[in-house]
Amino acid sequence: MKDVLRKIKEAEQSAEKRLSSAQTESSKITADARREAAALVSNATEESVSETQATLEAARSKAGKEADAVLKEGASVVESIESSASSRKEKALKSLLDSVTSQ
Repeated sequence: MKDVLRKIKEAEQSAEKRLSSAQTESSKITADARREAAALVSNATEESVSETQATLEAARSKAGKEADAVLKEGASVVESIESSASSRKEKALKSLLDSVTSQ
């Protein structure tokens, strides 16, 4: 009977050691998983910021090119108007002088 009690006691101690070891391993696995999850979130955030910056830069570049094209077109129109006005100015001045001198 004493032998049976001793074996029961040894089995209980062995079970307690296994339980303690399992709890330690569980804590380690949980801590590792939390660190890995935090790293994943951090990396995803960095990638998201980087992609957002790249998208914004591409949009700025495109808008800049479009603005340059509009500016060139506007300058061309202004030059055309100035040229047209210059030739009409001479005709208008001559007409005005003719009108004044004929009165």
